[in-house]
Amino acid sequence: MTLTITGRDKMFHPGLMFQRAAYRYPGTAIRLDKPLDLAPELGTFLKYEDLAFLVESTAASLRAHGVLPGQKVAVYKSQNADIMLLACAIARVGAVPAMLAPALDGGTVAEMAEFLRPEHLISDAAKLIDSDLDRSTWTLAPSVLLVGRAFNGLPLLRERYGRPPAYPETEPSDVMIITHTSGTTGLPKLVAQSRSGMQAHVTIQRRIARVLRVREPYALCISFVHARTYSALAMGLERGLPFAFLTDSSVGSVRRMFEGFRPGLVETHPNTYIQWEELAEEPNGPLSQVKFYIGTFDAIHPRTVKILLGASNRRRAMYFQAYGQSETGPVTVKPYSRWLWTRSEGRCVGHPIPGVTRARIGEKSDGRIGPIEVRSRGQARTYVGQNDRWRRNFTPDGWWDMTDVGHRGRLGCVHLLDREVDRAELLESVLKVEDIVISRMPELTEAIVVPLDGFLQPVVCTRHDKPLDLPRWREAVADQPPMAKPLQAHWTDLPTTATWKVKRLELRTMLMEAGYQDAARCSGLQAGGEGPPRGRGRPGPR
Repeated sequence: MTLTITGRDKMFHPGLMFQRAAYRYPGTAIRLDKPLDLAPELGTFLKYEDLAFLVESTAASLRAHGVLPGQKVAVYKSQNADIMLLACAIARVGAVPAMLAPALDGGTVAEMAEFLRPEHLISDAAKLIDSDLDRSTWTLAPSVLLVGRAFNGLPLLRERYGRPPAYPETEPSDVMIITHTSGTTGLPKLVAQSRSGMQAHVTIQRRIARVLRVREPYALCISFVHARTYSALAMGLERGLPFAFLTDSSVGSVRRMFEGFRPGLVETHPNTYIQWEELAEEPNGPLSQVKFYIGTFDAIHPRTVKILLGASNRRRAMYFQAYGQSETGPVTVKPYSRWLWTRSEGRCVGHPIPGVTRARIGEKSDGRIGPIEVRSRGQARTYVGQNDRWRRNFTPDGWWDMTDVGHRGRLGCVHLLDREVDRAELLESVLKVEDIVISRMPELTEAIVVPLDGFLQPVVCTRHDKPLDLPRWREAVADQPPMAKPLQAHWTDLPTTATWKVKRLELRTMLMEAGYQDAARCSGLQAGGEGPPRGRGRPGPR
């Protein structure tokens, strides 16, 4: 394979990432936890050059099916690492991939499609059936292509082949990929990411990787539709790192993967890390060779960071906490070592990144606490189909409202306290209370404090769904603000996003509207001390 890469072509481009990497590191290993739906014959042990050729051949098939430069192509299929390969192939044609999380239900996807208006949709039979869209695909896009088995007479992506298309000509301001927000407060918003904006995300990681001389095998277990995936991928491929792409975050599956692929660099969602605490309990276990952990999607509980760092045998193991949004990219970064973590406060998410981001506490602040506002070179372009809504999120002087509340520390670091919509009266930080409770009760895997009318309602999950020890609970919260008796739930019964964030507003609305007893019956919640109801549980987002 021969690529000519000059000048501006070195900027972020998902359609060229694997080809560039294969040119320099053709034999670098890639490990999967299940075969690609797009090309199951490749198995689970691959090389850079295998995926580069797959991106090229898939781009040729897309072009043969009539996908043209500039068109929007929605990807909504069953969870698999080939989701990101499809995004790369679409960009290789010069079209714009629009990534929709497999965890989204069909109704939500249909609503989002009204804003997106894609010319093509790529899916698979299982996802169309599961989402109840098997008989209404025409409402999503004029053209539908399937990966995997045939269904409903829809064309299969790989049944047509052709010559790889010409390399696309793009400008730094061009939209390269459309991702979406988590949807914690309603319908997810479609975020148009520009080439230059995504390059700013990559540049931040490139600086850190160079300083730390990162050459570690990289295990990635995050949403394949999130913008973060593509900046992480770009950095890792640029450095020629061996990759493991995980679709199944369950402890058993991860243990099996890490026994054969000992990662030195790990990235997943904060609520996945807390499930992986079990792996940390194993001497010389799956996490023993990890030098760097990365967390970017949400604030993580201090207890979990302490356990993860303790699981590593590496002398200078570190956890990197990044704070940002799909709309901004990473805004602040905070590195934690074993020594530093014992001297840090869990709400601190670090300092803005010199030359890339700035942060301030907004003018509406009451004393030292107020809305967090930022400026970022990694800013996205707009919300697709909702440009007015996008503009409303800027302050009059051009700062982006993160819709979070916090304050600046003595040395200028940013402290994240809560989402604005999750604030509770008389509490400086709901998240801080949750951190304290979880740190005091190792058996908890989640604790959500829901502000209701006149009181605070805790909802908790325990490891292996063991009944909550109420005397221990009362001891743990004795010095905290008064709270109602906790409700216990299966983790998989909580409303969550594609990145495993709990949808707090949805949980609050359910509790408010259904009432205590009805809420317990309809959502799998039960009074603490009794354990969650048996026989409940739905597959959580993967």
